[in-house]
Amino acid sequence: MRFSVLALDYDGTIATGGVLDPDVRRAIADVRARAITVVMVTGRILDDLRQFVGDLRFVDAVVAENGAVITFPESGRSALLASPVPPALVDALRKSAISIDVGQSVIEADARWAAAILAEVQRLELPQVLIFNRGRLMVLPSGVNKAMGLREALRSLRLSVHNTIAIGDAENDHDLLEACELGIAVGWGKQRAQGTGR
Repeated sequence: MRFSVLALDYDGTIATGGVLDPDVRRAIADVRARAITVVMVTGRILDDLRQFVGDLRFVDAVVAENGAVITFPESGRSALLASPVPPALVDALRKSAISIDVGQSVIEADARWAAAILAEVQRLELPQVLIFNRGRLMVLPSGVNKAMGLREALRSLRLSVHNTIAIGDAENDHDLLEACELGIAVGWGKQRAQGTGR
């Protein structure tokens, strides 16, 4: 099997405290120089990621918001793959004094708010799911995950998960690691993530 794609989670895999190490950036450049496509696959909101990383053209594509948003930095082309954030849920959570970050399709919060957020999702009868990522919580439309977003990005690039190595570290990386031909959980990642992949 020839691997032609490297899919990398961001936080906890190639970044610490949101910051990408310069050595990692150089290693990614070396990989791309060998004609390997590099896709960053993250739960982060795209604008938030840009604040930490700056110019995203050091990778070929970004899958953000846990699979809901893809962008191709070189061309500037982006796509929303899921329904937008429900305004009623945003309003309800803010009225409940729950601190949230709002993306195009994701709502992020501290995981300690899970029960209160789930109660609002149920009250509003929304088709949203709660996904945990260490101490954070993401609220997304049902069916959205990193594997879905990566498949769409690769389809646009005319590439396949069967030629892809994925590297991740936490709960929200399970589907990504399982979808790719080779899924690798970093040794410092969550114990359960280390049991996924092929």
